[in-house]
This record gives sequence, structure tokens and C-alpha cells, in this order.
Amino acid sequence: MMLRGGASFAPPANGWYSWDKLVNVTFKQLEAFYFSVSHASFTLAAAKLCTTQSAVSKRVIELEQALGVQLVHRMPKGLIPTQAGARLLPIAEEAMGLKQRIASEIGLNDEVKGTFRIGVTELVALTWLTNLLRELKSRHPALQIEPVVDAGMNLFSALEANTIDLAVLPGTYWGAEYKCVEVGRVDDFWMASPRLELPDRPLKPEELADYPVLEQSAGSAKNAFYDAWRHEHGFRFKKVFATNSLTVLRELTIEGLGISQLAVDYFTPDIDAGLLRIVRTDHHAARPGVFGGVPAGQLLQGARRHCGDVRPSVQFRARPLRPAWPVARAQCSIRSNP
Repeated sequence: MMLRGGASFAPPANGWYSWDKLVNVTFKQLEAFYFSVSHASFTLAAAKLCTTQSAVSKRVIELEQALGVQLVHRMPKGLIPTQAGARLLPIAEEAMGLKQRIASEIGLNDEVKGTFRIGVTELVALTWLTNLLRELKSRHPALQIEPVVDAGMNLFSALEANTIDLAVLPGTYWGAEYKCVEVGRVDDFWMASPRLELPDRPLKPEELADYPVLEQSAGSAKNAFYDAWRHEHGFRFKKVFATNSLTVLRELTIEGLGISQLAVDYFTPDIDAGLLRIVRTDHHAARPGVFGGVPAGQLLQGARRHCGDVRPSVQFRARPLRPAWPVARAQCSIRSNP
């Protein structure tokens, strides 16, 4: 049987593979096969592995020749695994995990290179993102870091689509297919401007319905964390103002346009200055963890190690004030509930 480029292979006699051929199978070949099938494309696999399309295709062909069996169908709409390829796929994933374990156990100090795309929420960007970037650059000088700032659920979608390599966002469990490492926790409290003159006592959930609520837009992972808890404890809001900007959310809350659930560490300076006050309630939600997550099967060199690199940088307190950043494409919306 002929492969693209004129390469050919013959099925093994009696179904047995030659040991001499098997010992020539490499991690790079298995890695190229795994990502090619996962992305249904040699081109996308090459982008993931920071190499060329021809190099990835060559490794897969070499693997097919070593095993004496076709592993992928090269179709117009993309790559599809053959029956043999489907059987090999979980084994290739195990081999990649073994490679990672060898690097971890033996403590290989090979230099981390390539492009690493890290997605963070706005709160992280406003507090400790620069410290993290400085730490990563210090540990891995050859690493090219591309930060992406977006709402948590958008970051998770980007992680699913493989457009970022690591997402730092609130949550608890994002599925077995993701490796998550907790890097910190955030205390969120209801806050309001003293102008609202709320009672100086714990409020019942139904009392909050008398005030407009300010929150981040639907793409916020924090909202996904709190929505079920709010429903369980009877929080109902008649009018909700939503914005995709934490900076705008702060200004709206200080101006007395409503109450909002904010990170106490970051907003402590505003509380100390009398611009905001904590609104006590009968129920307080658990603190959401902030996690660094990467796909569990991912072998981008150093990706899981970077989750650990995040921890020393975590600090949710506000940084010293600098000239205000322009709020690019800030969006607000109003929702009235019956």
C-alpha cells in the first residue's frame, strides 16, 4: 500500500511485528500521531508541537512503517484513525504520560522553549499577572509567553479549542480531561456604596431583591460558581446590570448604582477609604478556588510545571495605583427579572 509522498508499508506476516522495528518507535512519532489524530490535521498538530507540517507527517509515516500498518486515513476533510490507529491512540497517550513522568522523576533540566499561551481573568490581570510573567521569564528565558485576558468561561472555551495552553480561572472541577492545580482562593463579599444606606445588620436573601445587582457578564466563571448557590439560598434579583469590565463594575458600585459581589482583598483600599462597605448576609458562599488548568493528555513541554510556577505569584491585593488604563470595549447590559 502506498502512502502520500510515495512511502509504502507491508502488513506484518502472521500478525507479528518485528522487534527490530518496534525498538525504532520514538516518543516523537507517537506524539505526532496522537496530536494529528486529536486535531484531525497534520498542520494543527505541527502548530501544537512547534514544528512543521512536513515533520509531523514524516513522523507518522515512519511510525506506520515501523509498525507495518496504516494508522490514519488521509481524507479531504481531515485525518481519521484506522482501526489500528484507534487502538494505538490510548497507548500513545500513555507513552506521552510516561515521557512526562521520566522528565519529572529524573529531573531533566532541559530548557523550556517555544510559545506558551496563558489565559487569565481580569482580576488576575489586575493583580498578579505581571509577577507571574516575570517569574516565568526568569525561570525559562527562552520561553515566549502570550497572555490572554478574558472572562473565565471564554478562557475555558479557548482551552477546549486549543487556542491557549493554560487557563487560570475560578472553579472547582472542569472534567477528567483536564489537569487542574489550585493556586489560590478568593474571598468574595457583597459590597455597596455607603450612599445606599443599607441596614447595618445581616440581610436576608430576599432583602437583596430590593436593590439593583451589579455583576460581570454571562461569560464570567465566577457567576457559574455562584449561580447554583444563590438559587439554593433564595437569592432573587429584580434588576441586574452586567458589564464585562471589573473596572467599570467598581465605578458603578462606588457610584451607588447597586450592590455587587467583589473580591475583598482587591477592594480593601476602597473599603478603607470609605468608598465601599461590606454588606453582610445570612448566608455566605464558599470561597471559589482559582485553578491553573491544562488538558490532561497535553505534553506541551513544561505545561503542567507552569501550573506550579503560578503559585508563588498569587496575590489578589490591589497593586499601587498607576495612571488609569483605558477601558477597551467595555460593555454593559441591563436585565429585569419578573
